[in-house]
Amino acid sequence: MPADDRALPLRERKRIRTRRALADAALRLFAEKGFAATTVEELVDAAEVSRSTFFRAFATKEAVAIEAETELWTGYLDTLTSHDLTGPVLTALHDILTDAIAALPEDWDERYIATRQLVLTAPSLLGHVEYARSGVETQVAQHLSGKLALPEGDLRPRILAELTTTAWSTAGRGWVADNGKGGRSGLLERLRLAFAAIPAALQLSA
Repeated sequence: MPADDRALPLRERKRIRTRRALADAALRLFAEKGFAATTVEELVDAAEVSRSTFFRAFATKEAVAIEAETELWTGYLDTLTSHDLTGPVLTALHDILTDAIAALPEDWDERYIATRQLVLTAPSLLGHVEYARSGVETQVAQHLSGKLALPEGDLRPRILAELTTTAWSTAGRGWVADNGKGGRSGLLERLRLAFAAIPAALQLSA
């Protein structure tokens, strides 16, 4: 558990520990048996919790499988809502996502790589990831619209939100394919390069 979590109330710390125990057990069992072949009953047995405890923590088996992905986007949204926006918004979103990634636990790298490798073996997980990211984009767009007092129907916040997740996808995919080469700093450098390529990509012509 990260040191910052020690300041949380006991109940919240227990909730976080339970989620992690379930997520760790899930990744281990999914890697051993495959996602489809692993049952919720096997997950709760491995984590030594009840079935009702599992469903209080995760709505579905897919949700526990992509917990590392959820950690990333939860941190991103939390950082976004706690920061003031200044300067070019795309630059601000890059900085906010960078801060969120840098704040993730040290073992997140290994868990995220395992998660993405698992996703490649289970098409239903890919759909779950895409659905979750779309929800994040909607929340980001709504936050930007409110912060910048933009009129309803303005497409720019949604486009910026989607450009951010696209830059992440490009950086993260390459980093995972390289088995996390360079560690967290390598991932952040890939993210920087992906964001830096956006203006030039928009100006590209044939």
